Amino acid sequence: MKQRRRHAGFTLLELAVVVVLIGILSALGGIMMRDAFGDTRAKGAVRSIADLLNFARSEAIRTGTNHVVFFNLDTANAALTSRGGNPAVALLIADANADGAVDAGEKVLAVLQDTTGSLSWGSQFAGPLALAAPFDNATASYPESGANLCCTFLDPGDAAARWVVFLPDGLPRSFDTGPFTTGGVGSGNGSIYVTSGTRDYAVVLAPLGGVRVHVFKEGANVWSQ
Repeated sequence: MKQRRRHAGFTLLELAVVVVLIGILSALGGIMMRDAFGDTRAKGAVRSIADLLNFARSEAIRTGTNHVVFFNLDTANAALTSRGGNPAVALLIADANADGAVDAGEKVLAVLQDTTGSLSWGSQFAGPLALAAPFDNATASYPESGANLCCTFLDPGDAAARWVVFLPDGLPRSFDTGPFTTGGVGSGNGSIYVTSGTRDYAVVLAPLGGVRVHVFKEGANVWSQ
């Protein structure tokens, strides 16, 4: 009888160890899944932003109308919303009256705000090292702060901006409002930075309108080319 009790005791101990191990593995698996989902959302957001810039350029050429892309806030420091009124992180307008402002009926397309709270502007790993993405705007300061943390665009006076306009020639330009004025060729160069907390991404808009996406390689402390 005593021998059987000892065996039963050992069995319960082993079971307890297994339960603890399962708990640890489940917790680790949950963290890995959370990070994977966050990274997937970041990739999706980055692709959407890159697509928005490419679409803005093509629509400006096709329609002969200025197309403006805003990030984070518009020129009046107002929050961005889609045509349906949903919160957005990026907004494209067909600027029919060429004033650089969001007017009724001008909204074309938006990148909606992530509702999980897992994405944010800026860089978790590259930012503290002040490592700008390849071909970023060399005139801008990186990383920016506050409302300008999203990006490295400038206005014609070289002040930090959160917007860029594509003219009918397809080239991106810096711009300012009141009155609406644009910079010269090459002035629309800039980047948009997004992080999932575990990985940093950058969407780079070249001076002539090309769009490239880069990911920061934390171990090597470099952006992908």
